[in-house]
Amino acid sequence: MDDTDTTAAHDLLELLELRAIERLKYRYLRCVDLRLWDELAACLTAGATASYGGGTIVRTGRDEVVGFLRGAMPTRLISSHKCHHPEIDLVGPAEATGVWALDDVIIDRTLGISVRGAAYYDDRYVKVDGTWLIDHTGYKRVYEELTLLPAADAGGPAMTAHWWETDGRSSLTPTETTP
Repeated sequence: MDDTDTTAAHDLLELLELRAIERLKYRYLRCVDLRLWDELAACLTAGATASYGGGTIVRTGRDEVVGFLRGAMPTRLISSHKCHHPEIDLVGPAEATGVWALDDVIIDRTLGISVRGAAYYDDRYVKVDGTWLIDHTGYKRVYEELTLLPAADAGGPAMTAHWWETDGRSSLTPTETTP
């Protein structure tokens, strides 16, 4: 194997590691939105730390992090967390750091509010027994916007699909012109 082959093989292995870390972060966010707490716990190291709300909330240990999220994200809240533009650096064979852009929306129909915002996550990852895990995750907001939602009976928005109430199915009746 010459130097070109060695470099290409190294580059390919690095890309595979980066992709595994991307999938880990996407899985973490899906688990938050769908309240899959056991699957989310499997994304974290036992000693994971988390910093939410720009550092106003700090939790240490997988059980404490998951417990906080479980309490902060009841099924009455509808959330969508989207991360993109990852900047991931492998800092060792089993260590990496990452910065992610976050766009999120949380709807609380009970309180009649919607929270929308953008932030940047700052993460650390470690590879344990061949699997990448989150060792730290935290974000600071670029902005956060709170909107009061008018009640549906006052002509405000109506929820036509909800993961827990409608099993994610839309209550709108499709027509022949609807794709």
